Amino acid sequence: MDRLQWNKYFDEKYYTNLNYPFKQKAKFKNNIYQRGNGYKLIFDTLLQKKIENFNIVETGTCRNLSWSDGQSTILFADFVEKFGGTVQTVDISSEAVLLSKKLLKGKKVTVNLGDSISWLSNIDKNDIDLFFLDSFDVKWKNDEPSATHHLNEFFEIEPYLPGSILAIDDNVKSKTSNERAGKGRLIYEYLLSKNIKPIYDEYIIVYNFT
Repeated sequence: MDRLQWNKYFDEKYYTNLNYPFKQKAKFKNNIYQRGNGYKLIFDTLLQKKIENFNIVETGTCRNLSWSDGQSTILFADFVEKFGGTVQTVDISSEAVLLSKKLLKGKKVTVNLGDSISWLSNIDKNDIDLFFLDSFDVKWKNDEPSATHHLNEFFEIEPYLPGSILAIDDNVKSKTSNERAGKGRLIYEYLLSKNIKPIYDEYIIVYNFT
């Protein structure tokens, strides 16, 4: 399978499900749970970098079968089945870990139980092609706990980002202002202070450090 074949496969198998129908909250733009284009860009960017053997690190693992959660672990498992590589994923919920292990048994995925920040501090972070941050659930009316947690995840991986792609799930923007909320808000603000801007800025925020 090559890049164009993967894009066609992705569109047919996943794209529609990744744009999950949701009654829009009035404050935000119409991008809640719209992940199709974000994931498509992530995979396309990876395949422009090289053609095989991808190493993916994810915080927050598959916890149910609802597409409102994006099912990133399943997507990444399918991707490395097609192109080679590994997926490492972590979650603090033992129930999510058990479900993910059951769903992905026999796949090239290692599912870990634990706090994502501590876990990230202890794993080998060299030669990672994609860091996907999606752990601590966000509350739209008060995103501070989740945004802070993800910023601390980011600080664990920041020295290892050159050569990698970074993506953060679950982000929204106001319809009428530049106000943001979500898991990646503080990461966005921190990187913007360094004049580093994402290549994609919707429900998923994507940075290319390659």
